[in-house]
Amino acid sequence: MPEPKSQQDIDAAIESIVLKVHHRNGGRNIALDLSLPLLDASLCLDSMDLAEIVVTIERRLGCAVFDAPSPPRTWRDVIVYVQESTT
Repeated sequence: MPEPKSQQDIDAAIESIVLKVHHRNGGRNIALDLSLPLLDASLCLDSMDLAEIVVTIERRLGCAVFDAPSPPRTWRDVIVYVQESTT
């Protein structure tokens, strides 16, 4: 079931999803730096983690991130696309 889609809700949901996987992989970041590339080494994510995150975003927010006209390169790109797609 998709969550509410205010800008703050989208930001918080995506940050929570990414940080959950980051922490599971031993990461210690307490916030998501939106300027980072999707697979930046500091996030402790690999391509399988990214696939898991994308599927979770699709299920929770109802938006297919990689359907964007131009593939997202940073977490800010992901958030902007989800916000534009759900408003």
